[in-house]
Amino acid sequence: MKPRAIRCASEVDGNLGEALGKAYVDKYFPPEAKARMESMVDNITWAMKDTIEGLKWMSPDTKTKALEKLSTFNRKIGYPDKWKTYAGVDVRRGSYYENGEAAARWNVADNRSEIGKPVDRSKWGMTPPTSNAYYSPSLNEIVFPAGILQPPAFDVTATDAVNYGAIGVVIGHEISHGFDDQGAQFDAQGRLANWWTDADNKQFTERGMCVVNQFEGYFIEPGVHHNGKLVLGESIGDLGGAKLAFKAYQHSREGKGPEPTLDGFTPEQQFFISWGQWRGDETRMETQRTMVQGDPHPVAKYRVNGPLSNLPAFSAAFNCKPGDAMVRSEKDRCDVW
Repeated sequence: MKPRAIRCASEVDGNLGEALGKAYVDKYFPPEAKARMESMVDNITWAMKDTIEGLKWMSPDTKTKALEKLSTFNRKIGYPDKWKTYAGVDVRRGSYYENGEAAARWNVADNRSEIGKPVDRSKWGMTPPTSNAYYSPSLNEIVFPAGILQPPAFDVTATDAVNYGAIGVVIGHEISHGFDDQGAQFDAQGRLANWWTDADNKQFTERGMCVVNQFEGYFIEPGVHHNGKLVLGESIGDLGGAKLAFKAYQHSREGKGPEPTLDGFTPEQQFFISWGQWRGDETRMETQRTMVQGDPHPVAKYRVNGPLSNLPAFSAAFNCKPGDAMVRSEKDRCDVW
């Protein structure tokens, strides 16, 4: 059981999340942080657009549909434009149970009030203090709550290299989800619809199988490896995210000159180290065994090493040579987006 203070904060977040979120944003997410994030999302969206336009394996008809979908992405950064007021919720110091009941009744009534009305596309699926992000295929939206926009994922005082290497890859990851093995089945309006030509879909599937086969070869212990098809969507997201974020980082520095070397590391090295520092977790073997059976996310080690081993930019940044552990030959390299 978690400490009482953590449980209390979680209860407030679960029942009155936007009230807690407003206080959280006021303290931890200043306007300049939101402005910096919006600029990064702009640049990474540009990187996806430029990538789609340059694809040699995709036909013009499918490109048009893909670009239409990208242009209609709804972005939600930090917190909602309009806060819930929770008017009528009676919270008192005397009874934990009654407070929970009052909040639950209000939330049920709030949900019922939406019946028969158009979908509210301004509504958030996560509270602002949540340390997570998501792409919704049915709403065609990318969402980054203020809770994830904190160090080491995002730091308003950090260099662009560090921020693009961490939260930038997350942004690219969520954008890529709109075009992964599941997101690619939904159109610009969020409808389950096929917008691919048969030939393009075949090419896309074959490129995805490269990722499947790669992750089938990642073992957490002898005899236990990842299920490549299970982690395909998340792995396409990580691969696309890293590629897009690095491209966007380079674009963001045009006309500004290179950023400084830090602790002996070049800006390009800072970018990739930042991804490792943010995404790399220490995970117990018992948890890893559970993850490979049912979690669509790979274990942290391969979320870092997997996508980067496919990027020539990573090899160039660290002067890797053919045959090194993190260098794949051109025929073994996966490239979806």
